[in-house]
Amino acid sequence: MKFPLSTLTLLLISAFSISTHAQERPPNLVIIFADDLGYGDLECYGHPTIRTPSLNRMAAEGTRFTQFYVAASVCTPSRAGLLTGRYPVRTGMVKGLIPGRVLFPNDKVGLPQREVTIAEILKQRDYATMAVGKWHLGHLPEFLPTAQGFDSYYGIPYSNDMDHVGARDGQSPFWNVPLLRDTSIIERPADQTTLTKRYTEEAIRFIRKNAERPFFLYLAHTMPHVPLFASPGFAGTSARGLYGDVVEEIDWSVGQVLDALEEAGIGDNTLVVFTSDNGPWLSQGANGGSAGLLREGKGMTWEGGMRVPMIAWWPEAVPAGETSYAFTTTLDLLPTAAALAGIMLPELLLDGYNILPVLKGTAPSPRDFFLFYRNDRIYAARYGPWKAHFFTQSEYPAGPLAAHEPPLLFHLENDPSERFDLAGAHPEVIEQIRKLTDEHRKTVENANQPAIEAETLAGRARVSGGRVRVQQMANFAGTWSGDAQLWWVEASPGDQLVLPMEAPKAGTYELVGFFTRAQDYGIVRLLVNGRPAGALMDGYGTGVEPTGPVSFGKVELKAGMNELTVELVGKDVRAGGHSDGYLVGIDGFLLR
Repeated sequence: MKFPLSTLTLLLISAFSISTHAQERPPNLVIIFADDLGYGDLECYGHPTIRTPSLNRMAAEGTRFTQFYVAASVCTPSRAGLLTGRYPVRTGMVKGLIPGRVLFPNDKVGLPQREVTIAEILKQRDYATMAVGKWHLGHLPEFLPTAQGFDSYYGIPYSNDMDHVGARDGQSPFWNVPLLRDTSIIERPADQTTLTKRYTEEAIRFIRKNAERPFFLYLAHTMPHVPLFASPGFAGTSARGLYGDVVEEIDWSVGQVLDALEEAGIGDNTLVVFTSDNGPWLSQGANGGSAGLLREGKGMTWEGGMRVPMIAWWPEAVPAGETSYAFTTTLDLLPTAAALAGIMLPELLLDGYNILPVLKGTAPSPRDFFLFYRNDRIYAARYGPWKAHFFTQSEYPAGPLAAHEPPLLFHLENDPSERFDLAGAHPEVIEQIRKLTDEHRKTVENANQPAIEAETLAGRARVSGGRVRVQQMANFAGTWSGDAQLWWVEASPGDQLVLPMEAPKAGTYELVGFFTRAQDYGIVRLLVNGRPAGALMDGYGTGVEPTGPVSFGKVELKAGMNELTVELVGKDVRAGGHSDGYLVGIDGFLLR
């Protein structure tokens, strides 16, 4: 074995028995992945006005799961976790290892080739494989689905709100997102009003074409991520407005897929899983969804950000009309897919479990521990019914970061809304969760220390001059390095901005910064605990653009809290004036 085994925090799978349903032709697998759909957005999960008859049918003919989690609360890392069965920190699909919390059109990175996807696993049994819809794991040819085990691809390479070129009023002409077939752009801008319909048509063609052989269909809908678009047949038909129109069209799509499977005579030999990539984007108001009774939503590690609806359908094997309270995750889908096909996995360090017996209702979940990452930092952990929050954020995309000592502790079976902190009554639970979390950290190869996200620390920053504000960088189309930044404005040379910086233990670290350059940005230097770190960083640029990682060399840190000081030196001689005077844009810092 190449890697150590901890039965509580990871699973190293080298072999397991072939499913009792695996025949000469193994079962098909369909994963339908909605985007930003909340726990409370479906009729079968309690929504009072959104009609979802197809998903209701899927739940009536299959099993509805109530404690199903995703690997992250935003797009890119969540998708990486589903397809690889590994926490995104292992695959590098987190901020600190990529420029932002998710990938953007200007990024030159993607899911590494060394990673093994569900599609690559299933190709060992000669599965036909297709990805339809949103990818968001790298838009360059070497990172697209056709380089990750999929025979074919039809969809958009990243979120539908990227590549916007004008006013953000929800009109297609203002969004220049490309539609790809395999690696070629076939439409730009993509007509988003018909994407759900066209994705569905592609999926059905794939099913019919491959009805006589095993296949894996990954159908990742673009919606209900904003901007919202519905086709003419659904626009204006839902009592929930445009958001409801979009969800009801996705529900229609699910029904079309189920019908296509049954018409082809392969429904009984197909496992279909419907879920979402993360919770609802609550700050979008009426254009965002609902987490139901769960707290908060997308971008956060409260339950509403990472617990999502999941329905499993397989008439021959999954119990009909059941509700399962099993503790399960998207990380479990890769080992489950391998078990479904009777495939022996290579030696892989996985964070997922084979939950095929759970889906069949014949065994409890093997999972009792799960980590809630935000970027490469562990914000929370669940152990059995208990969840401990080490850090919380009050708002997405940018809100104050709070550290909790002792951690907040909630009993999720009694309190799924995370309202009643029980830390004082159960120190032994916190101790066990800390132990399991520490064991996990030891397994993260070349683990970077937690990123210091400047936008979440804005409320804790101290300045000797000027002022700090959080800037939503989505206003700068296709050029920014993260979801929000700390902007230090109206500063003068010699002024300092001081940020807290935590080190888990004393030692030598590499300090890496992420900034934005523009014509009027200042030159800064960094100090750590009063000592200069690295060279000056010149913020001048010809346009608004991310710097990428900037190394400030090795720094000595003490255990616990340290001070990171950003000092304004002046401006590049090429820099122009700015109405706010000197300006510095900071995306974050990383300790390695």
